Amino acid sequence: MLEPTRVPWFALALALSAITCGAQPKQAEVPDVTTDKGADMQAEQPSGDPNKVGGAEQAKVSEEEMHTKCCQECREGMAKDRSGTSPDKVPCADFTDVLKPWCLEHFRSKPTMAAQCK
Repeated sequence: MLEPTRVPWFALALALSAITCGAQPKQAEVPDVTTDKGADMQAEQPSGDPNKVGGAEQAKVSEEEMHTKCCQECREGMAKDRSGTSPDKVPCADFTDVLKPWCLEHFRSKPTMAAQCK
């Protein structure tokens, strides 16, 4: 049996271990990134609204320029094409190896056949 002087120490040690082991671990508080109230960057970006005065005309001109540049790349892709398929059956968006990303996006938004770029 245990000696009477050691019983209180044993009980005290058991009580302390139960208190420390039973408590939930403390966790660092992580800030919620969805409630960030940082600087508003909207004011720094230029407005691309084509509805403003002169914006629609400028957008149309740049769209025509884009189509002209992208058609040049489409013609280059058609020149490298060895499938023998008629240009009126080949969409320009198929020439992914020749087209720059913005031209690929242009032809995906406005489907154009290779024959239309001649």
